[in-house]
Amino acid sequence: METLEILESLLHGFKFLLWAIATHLFHYRQNFFHWSLWVPVIALYFLAAILLLAEFYPAAWVLTLLFITLVIVIATHLWGFYLHFDGVGKRVGGQNVHNHMVGPPIILPLIVATVAAIDLLRLLQGRF
Repeated sequence: METLEILESLLHGFKFLLWAIATHLFHYRQNFFHWSLWVPVIALYFLAAILLLAEFYPAAWVLTLLFITLVIVIATHLWGFYLHFDGVGKRVGGQNVHNHMVGPPIILPLIVATVAAIDLLRLLQGRF
């Protein structure tokens, strides 16, 4: 493997590790008041580990596990978008621009779902 390919492989897993840490901190700030706050945290840590493993050991069972994990991460983050959007209306006080700026970030789960979908497409194209 060339140096740039190794760096690219490391960064693919590292991006989800950083999102896992950020998600963990945001949800920790809310004291994990509901069990659903743990779902994206655990899913993202698991995805980061599986993605790094798949980059350097692309066995069939690892790629299958990666496929399943990516689908779960996409689904849970789309669910998270709904929960964040609903949370602005219920916990912050209504659907207006100010409440979306101070309430749960509705765009972040969509960003994670989009990047996971890009990696899913990459996997389906055989680029692992």
